[in-house]
Amino acid sequence: MLASEMRTKGEVELQGRLAELRTKVARLTMARNASRLDKPTELRRARRELARLLTVLGEKTRRAAQEIV
Repeated sequence: MLASEMRTKGEVELQGRLAELRTKVARLTMARNASRLDKPTELRRARRELARLLTVLGEKTRRAAQEIV
């Protein structure tokens, strides 16, 4: 998912996706450590999407904090 798409989603939906991605990254990491990962690039894509999602959530949090002040 692109960052621009993430910015249009609600925070609840992004939190749900965050939980999914964390589970996926953990599963792929365990598979890589057991030498059973068919597509190594899948782990990289999942980690990058997780980082992108955390960045967007941080932006939303900072923006909300600025509006309060």
